[in-house]
Amino acid sequence: MPSYSPMKPNANSAAARARLPRSDRAATPPSAAERALRPVGYLLVALVWTVLGAIVLLLPAALPFALWSTNPDFSTEEFLTGGDVVPTVLFLVFAAVVLVPLLGYAYVALPLAAVPLAVLAWTYVGRSLLPRYAGERLSSTGWSRNVIGPPTLGPTALSLLPVHLTPWTRFWTELMLLGWRPGRRILYAGIPYGLASFLAPGWLFWPLGVVGVAVWAIVTGALVALSVALVVRAYRARVSGRRPAPRAVPGS
Repeated sequence: MPSYSPMKPNANSAAARARLPRSDRAATPPSAAERALRPVGYLLVALVWTVLGAIVLLLPAALPFALWSTNPDFSTEEFLTGGDVVPTVLFLVFAAVVLVPLLGYAYVALPLAAVPLAVLAWTYVGRSLLPRYAGERLSSTGWSRNVIGPPTLGPTALSLLPVHLTPWTRFWTELMLLGWRPGRRILYAGIPYGLASFLAPGWLFWPLGVVGVAVWAIVTGALVALSVALVVRAYRARVSGRRPAPRAVPGS
């Protein structure tokens, strides 16, 4: 009687790749279906992070807009001088000690976490359409316990890490990690920005003359410029110190 050997599965099929360990599966080139679908996937991801980036960039404008929309006749002069002195002083102390550092930290760290991911996602959209990237994975997923977010039992996933590093993708990745792994330098960078976000409504809703508006606008701009300089300093310190990158597993 003739004997027949069982058919061996195609090692390059999607089903075979799905049974591989994560590291082995990730090292395989993308299939034809993955290459066809990933421009759409990266486009959707890019749109989501673009919207989130725009939202967090506009957060500092929330306070002036809320004051104007709820009370068009609001005046900071009346707010500071029209009430009791003790509550006003207590509010100013609370704002200086708590609100300015906390909100400034959020105003700096959140854009650093969101905007670079939007740029990287749009970069992958472009690369997914180029033939020279057809045979390789475009992004990877890293794992780290030292990132912002809710408590988790295991490491937190960091997506959209570039597989093919260039000066462009390396810059945006390092900038993104400043937001997802914020430290004291980012906290210090946020304090001038938080102070500027409180000063801006103060003089915008104060009946100042042209000279007063110009002076306070210069002061606010100088505080924002100081925050930018401190972020640049934090970026250079990170690059020169070269903190360990998250453990990456290439994806599609």
